[in-house]
Amino acid sequence: MSARRGARLLRMLSASAVLTAITLFGLGAAGLATATPATTAAEPAGGTPAPVIRVGQVDATAEPAKLQGWITGAPLDDLRIAVGGAAPVAGAAQLSSRLGQSTDVVVVLDNSELLGNAVVQLSKKALAPLMPGAGVVDSLSIISTGGGSKVELANSTSAAQVQEALNRVRPLGESATWDGLTAAADLLENKGPTANGTVVLFAASSSTALNGGSSTALAALRKAGVDLQVVSAASNPNLSGIDSMVGDLGGSLQVVQADTEIIPQFAYAAEIIKGRFELEIQTPNKDASLVPVSLSAGGSATDIAYVPGLLRVGATALAATPESSGGLVGFLTNPYMEWLIVLLGVAAVVTIAWTVLSMVIPDENSLTRRLRAYEEVAPESAEANLSGVEGHATVPIIQLAVEMTGSIADRRGLTEKLELDLERANLPLRAPEVMFFVAAAGTTLMLLTFVLTRSLIPALIAGILALVLPRAILNMRIRRRQKAFGDQLPDTLTLLAGTIRAGYAVSQGFESVSNEISEPMGRELRRVVTETRLGRSLEESLEAVAERMDSADFAWAVMAIRIQREVGGNLAELLSTVADTMTQRERLRREVSTLTAEGKMSAMIIGLLPPGLAVVMWVMNPAYISELFKPGLGYMLLGVAVLMMGIGFAWMKKTITIEV
Repeated sequence: MSARRGARLLRMLSASAVLTAITLFGLGAAGLATATPATTAAEPAGGTPAPVIRVGQVDATAEPAKLQGWITGAPLDDLRIAVGGAAPVAGAAQLSSRLGQSTDVVVVLDNSELLGNAVVQLSKKALAPLMPGAGVVDSLSIISTGGGSKVELANSTSAAQVQEALNRVRPLGESATWDGLTAAADLLENKGPTANGTVVLFAASSSTALNGGSSTALAALRKAGVDLQVVSAASNPNLSGIDSMVGDLGGSLQVVQADTEIIPQFAYAAEIIKGRFELEIQTPNKDASLVPVSLSAGGSATDIAYVPGLLRVGATALAATPESSGGLVGFLTNPYMEWLIVLLGVAAVVTIAWTVLSMVIPDENSLTRRLRAYEEVAPESAEANLSGVEGHATVPIIQLAVEMTGSIADRRGLTEKLELDLERANLPLRAPEVMFFVAAAGTTLMLLTFVLTRSLIPALIAGILALVLPRAILNMRIRRRQKAFGDQLPDTLTLLAGTIRAGYAVSQGFESVSNEISEPMGRELRRVVTETRLGRSLEESLEAVAERMDSADFAWAVMAIRIQREVGGNLAELLSTVADTMTQRERLRREVSTLTAEGKMSAMIIGLLPPGLAVVMWVMNPAYISELFKPGLGYMLLGVAVLMMGIGFAWMKKTITIEV
């Protein structure tokens, strides 16, 4: 029977792996089929470019608040500003270059071998608008990332020196983009108070962090107080992480679809740096938790919001409708808190309805239980309720739902198997109740996960876990109880043989042994004694125990008792021989388990290694591994990985499983 369990386990594992792989592969294919090309923030290719206005930071620690941003496609004189919902007025903005501020730029250049020499040379050529003396940049630094981060030139005001440094840049190794950004932050950290620091990043290949990941680079750039202008290839695996970094630091992200777009995008980045401006605004209400600001020019507009008394940097912190704001109002207006309030309200309504129904509808359960002791119970009813299973649902509406669940399950033949498993696990529950409460818990957990994550995949995973976990716990209890039953069987047969030698009848021997031995054997034998008193034959009761506990050894003992009762013989000697044989088999089984322990441990380690490494990579470099969890190629690769892991685990399970 253990062989059949092993085969069933292998089939379940294989089916689960195949189903998961097909699901992920299908989602990935659907993602690829419905994917749309990434859009860029660059100016239109043809016609008159539309004005673009962005705000990088607002310093409201003192009055007036100072706003820094950039504008392209329109003169600064066209800028209009509306603060706190007031009418737009002309903003007294000034270009940073006219305020006597210098512009220090560090270019982080991706020159990995994966790009090839043509792309690397094209990216170096695209730096022409950023050369010192071209009217945009005062000092320029060059950092290459191919084969590791390397400072090619630091804080140079000479175009000749910059060109000489660029001539040394060749395709080399893998790109260390995050380390290059950290090095750029170090160069700009000690800039003077009248200097504006900007990092211009060209990234087109995946990053290998040698000295730190994206979180380290973000912390260094934030400490240096610089903005980030990025030109990135659409195929860059780190695109989402870079986009998030731009939102936290302020700046722009230009996504190129073809190599021919590299030069125009660098020119646009130079226009952004050239169009940097500063603006002083008066806060209309210093006690307000959030002050909305709208900037417009030439038909284009951007909306932000800042907090009086705080310094906010980046588009994420300056969003006009942030996810949450400070104070009690922000806490209560958080979307998650709103859903929690809704759930608490629903729970309150259900509780009130339950209380009213309990008061209106009489509950006869207590009266029925009191009168049951005086009722004459039919033998068949007593036999059907020997397991002591009684319904636990007392609320009328839940009882109705449980009954409907039971009727649906009965029509599909699901109740009988679950009732047997609950009986094997010694759980005093009814199958319809288990089905109803598991389904309700799974649905609730799935909806709650979807509300919290706003994603369908985690919600489906939570729902599947809520449905699968109770079954796994039930199977674990069944196996634990069956193992304890098998371990007690040799001692039970030895005790039974001793009672028969002492002159007891077989039925008397079972009754005596049932009072001496512990659970689960004692409970099963006491049930046998009770059934025989109700008129069931001893052989049938013992065979029911063998089937219920799924024990081949106990079935052989029952067969020996049946044969002895039919043809005669020394039953005590026969039971002693069977007990000794079982003891020897158990000793051999444990020896085999010891010899295969190394293989089992290897299977566990190898099976847990991929998800463990995935967790480590998620902690160290989330932007790198997050590509696997996106619709498209990521889901397809995950599906293939899960399928191969399932096949490997099933193969190792089959190799180390030896039946005794």
